[in-house]
Amino acid sequence: MSTTSLKLSDALKATISKVAAFEGKTAHALMVDTLQSAMEDALVRQQFYADADAAYQDTLRTNAVYAAADVKAYVLGRVAGGKAVRPQTRPLDAAKPMTPPHD
Repeated sequence: MSTTSLKLSDALKATISKVAAFEGKTAHALMVDTLQSAMEDALVRQQFYADADAAYQDTLRTNAVYAAADVKAYVLGRVAGGKAVRPQTRPLDAAKPMTPPHD
């Protein structure tokens, strides 16, 4: 393990102490747990962005998309318990260009 120093405002330090006491933890344990949780969330978010970019690139490669109305009808049909007709892909309409995902 390595040691890292953080400069905290007095207000943040007081909040950490208060929350840690409420949760029955030391301030150190609370900060470590909070940082660990934040890093796990960040990794999930990064994977989400990578998956979104891959889907975007796949759409550009295949030029195939689904009409929102068709997808909605399919989902509502499935929820209602009926036999829903799967939506069919259609070519991407060049008049409605897709914008790349945000970096």
